[in-house]
Amino acid sequence: MEVNKENLVADELHRMFLAGELQITVEEDINNISEKLRNGDLSLDRLSGEDAFIKETVNEALRRVEQ
Repeated sequence: MEVNKENLVADELHRMFLAGELQITVEEDINNISEKLRNGDLSLDRLSGEDAFIKETVNEALRRVEQ
């Protein structure tokens, strides 16, 4: 079974949340994005309209999974 990039990023965002690495003001948004990525309701390509810090956080998660 192939694991897609959205699932890997969703998992990394969840790990970042659990580790307390997210700013409190975006935790709920990141959790929602993580869930939508995991469920296929959102793709990484469709995150362009998000808040700058949210995009930065998602990009950090993406960098981590691509290492």
